[in-house]
Amino acid sequence: MRLNLRARRVGRPIHASGFTLIEILIALLVLSVGLLGLAAVQFQSLQNSHASYERSMATMQARDLVERLWGGICDLYDNGGNIVPGAEDEIFEAWKDDHTIVGTFAEQDWDAGLNPDSNTGVWTIIIEWTGRAQGQEERIEHFFRLPPPPKHTEICLQEEE
Repeated sequence: MRLNLRARRVGRPIHASGFTLIEILIALLVLSVGLLGLAAVQFQSLQNSHASYERSMATMQARDLVERLWGGICDLYDNGGNIVPGAEDEIFEAWKDDHTIVGTFAEQDWDAGLNPDSNTGVWTIIIEWTGRAQGQEERIEHFFRLPPPPKHTEICLQEEE
């Protein structure tokens, strides 16, 4: 049996395998576009998270006003069980001043409104501000009811005695 031992030429192989410089550059380009897309998604996620935080703060402000109105409920109704016009203004202004001083939405042009509807008994708190994350106008409307007048007038009369 005869072995065929041939000497291989030293140098470049016949079938070169591996990556060329162009392939590597294209791979880096695809990778960098993917990473930029990932960074954009992360940035958008942070913006949405901050906008959600601002809406939560506005909702907590609205609940704070509702609690203050409940605390001053004896001043909101007359003995006949009717809403006294403008009785809520003092509570509302004190609430608004407190949140302005604390700076809940500092430098965001926030404003608030309170609208009682005597026909339905539903009150509306509207809070508006300029969102820091996206720079657009944000607004929440919070609806609530106070307890019916006959029940609390008896309590208010007992407190006065």
